[in-house]
Amino acid sequence: MGGSSPRVRASETIPRSFRYLIAAWAGSLSGDGLRVVALPLLAADIDRSPAAVAAVAAATALPWLLIAVPAGTLVDRLNPARTVMLAHLARAVMTALLVAAMFAGWASIPLLCVVGFCITGAETFADSAAQSLVVRTIPAQLLERANARFVTVETIALDLVGPLAAGGLYVVARWVPFAVSALLFLVSALVISRLVGLPELAPVQAARGRVGAELTSGLRELGSSRVLRVLVITVAVMAIGNAAVDGQLVLYATGPLALSKALYPTLLAAYSVGTLVAAAMVGRIAARYRGGPVMMLALTGIGGTMVLMGVFPHPAVGWVCYGVMGLAGGTWNVLSATRRQRSTPHAMIARVSSAFRVVAWGVTPIGAAIGGAVGEAWNVPAVFIGAGAVILVLGAIVARAFIRPENEPPASGPEARAGD
Repeated sequence: MGGSSPRVRASETIPRSFRYLIAAWAGSLSGDGLRVVALPLLAADIDRSPAAVAAVAAATALPWLLIAVPAGTLVDRLNPARTVMLAHLARAVMTALLVAAMFAGWASIPLLCVVGFCITGAETFADSAAQSLVVRTIPAQLLERANARFVTVETIALDLVGPLAAGGLYVVARWVPFAVSALLFLVSALVISRLVGLPELAPVQAARGRVGAELTSGLRELGSSRVLRVLVITVAVMAIGNAAVDGQLVLYATGPLALSKALYPTLLAAYSVGTLVAAAMVGRIAARYRGGPVMMLALTGIGGTMVLMGVFPHPAVGWVCYGVMGLAGGTWNVLSATRRQRSTPHAMIARVSSAFRVVAWGVTPIGAAIGGAVGEAWNVPAVFIGAGAVILVLGAIVARAFIRPENEPPASGPEARAGD
C-alpha cells in the first residue's frame, strides 16, 4: 500500500501535453458544433423533406461504418499527434470548399452529403488518435478525471458554444458558421502540432505487424471480452435510436415545437447543461456506486425522455427532456468510456476504439435512414416515440449484464505506457 502512494501523488497533476490536447479538442469540437447545427439547417433550406434531411445525416455518419477501423489501424502505426493535426487541416480545407461552393451557388443535397462524409471521414482519424493520446498521457487511476474533463470540454464546445453560435451566425448569413468552423479547425491543427515531436508519442512498435491482421484485431478484441461485447451491442442499438432522433431534430424543432432557426440550438444547449452537471458529478457517483447500475439508470433516462418528447411536442417539454437526456447521456459517456479503456490493452487502444466505433457508430446511417422513413410514413414525433421505446426495451434486455459485478480485470498488460 505504502509503495503505491508516491506514484499516485506524482500523477495527480494533469500533464502539459494533455492540456494541449484539450485545447485543440475544444477548438475542433467548437467547429464541429457549428457544423452540427448549420449543416442540417442548410439541408432543410434546400429541401425540407424528412428524406432529404435524413440523407445528409446518414452520409455524414457513414464514415464511422466504412473508415473507422482502417483509420484506427493506421493511427496505431503513426504518431497520433501528427494524425490529429493532419485530420484537422483536412477538415478545415473541406469546410472552406463548402463556403466557396455556397458563394458560387452550387449548394445542393448531394454536395452536402459529400462534404459531410469527408469531414466525418477525417474525424475518424482525429478521434482515434485522440483516444490514443489520452491513454498515453494520463495514468490509469486518473482516467475518470480525464474522461470527465473531456466530456466537459466536448459538451461546452460541441453542444453549447458551437450550436448556439451557429444559430445566430446562420441568421446573419448561411456561409458564416461554416467559415468560422474552418478557422477553428485550422487553429486546432496549429495547437496540436506542438505535441508532434514528443518522444513518448512515437508510434508503438508492437503495432508494426501485418496490416490485415491489425485491421481485424480490434474487432476480435471486442468479441473476446464479455465487458466490451455487451457494451458495444448496447451502444450500437442506442446509436440507431439517437441517429433517428438527431436526423429529424431540426424538423422537430422548427415544426411541432415551432421554434425559430435561432432558437433551435437551445435544445442542444439544454442537453449541454445536463451533460455538464453529469461531468461534475459522475466521478463522485462512480466512487460511491458501481458503474453498471448507474449506466442502466442513464439508459432508462435517455429512452424515457425521447418517448415524452414524441407524446408531448411542446417547447417546455423539449427543453426539460433534453436537459435530462444530457444528464443521462453525459453519465453514460463517461462511465462507458472508462469501462472500455480499462478493458483494452494499451497497445491496441486506437484499433479497439475504432472497432468499437465502427460497430457502435457505424450503424448511425441506418438509424438516420430509419428516422427519415418513419418521419415520411407517419410524422416526426413518431420517430422520437419509436426510438425511445427501442432504447427502453434494450435496457430491460441488458440490465442483468450491467448490474452484476464485472469479473474481468483491467487490461494493463505488458504494454503499459511509461509513467504508469
